[in-house]
Amino acid sequence: MKRIAIAGVSAALAALATVGSAGSASAAAPVGAGDGGKPTGVACQQFGIGVLQDTGVLSSVAANGLEWPIGSGDYLPFSTVLNIHRTDPGTANVVLKAYADVLLPGADVDAAIDAACPA
Repeated sequence: MKRIAIAGVSAALAALATVGSAGSASAAAPVGAGDGGKPTGVACQQFGIGVLQDTGVLSSVAANGLEWPIGSGDYLPFSTVLNIHRTDPGTANVVLKAYADVLLPGADVDAAIDAACPA
C-alpha cells in the first residue's frame, strides 16, 4: 500500500505541470492573511490536497502518509504533512521539488510549486 502512495505522489506531481494556482481575494482579508486573502500557508495546503484529490490518491496518502526522506521507508503522517504545508510552505516547497526531481526527471514543475508554496 505504501508503494501505491509513492506512485500516487508521482502522479500528483505530474499534475503540477497543468494545475495553476487559483484563488480570489475577498474584500476584507482575515487577520493573518497572506497573499490572496487566505491565511499564510493555506493556499499551499489546498494546492497539495487538490493535486492529490484530482489524481485520485488522496485517500491512499491520507491513510499511509508520505515517505520522507524519499526512499527511506519512513512515512510522515498525513496530519504532519498538512501542518507543514500550513505552517512552513518553504519546507513543503523543498519536499515537493525533491519528489519532482526523483519521480519526474526533466519535468519543469518548479514554477507551479513556487506559486503554490513560496520558498
